[in-house]
Amino acid sequence: MRWNGQRWQRWTGRRWAIAAYSLRQSRLLDPTPFGPIDEIDDAKRQRALASAVEHQVATNRAYVLYDGPTGVLLAYRRQVSHLLHMFLTLLTGGLWAVVWIAVTLGRGEDRVLLDADVWGNVWARRVTGT
Repeated sequence: MRWNGQRWQRWTGRRWAIAAYSLRQSRLLDPTPFGPIDEIDDAKRQRALASAVEHQVATNRAYVLYDGPTGVLLAYRRQVSHLLHMFLTLLTGGLWAVVWIAVTLGRGEDRVLLDADVWGNVWARRVTGT
């Protein structure tokens, strides 16, 4: 973890990211380094992770793919611009409807792994692959 001058961040393997959720949000804004005194027990870590998952499902239309011992794998369906496709279908006299159907049926999903650290901060990491 590193302090960026405003808040704590963690390296995800690709970039520095901020916590998706924290039991103590104000602690992420405190420049004092995290230490053993700040650590929480496993029950509180699981509660933090469950709260983060609940928030993502309720507000971002995510769904749980796998609830494992070290984290929760969430999926987000990619959105289709139905208004644009409707306009193009009308403009082309219905020919674009084939593309619209193919895009709607073939849309993918983005996957994110949420895991909680020993201080009650929940971090999101994109998972690549299908």
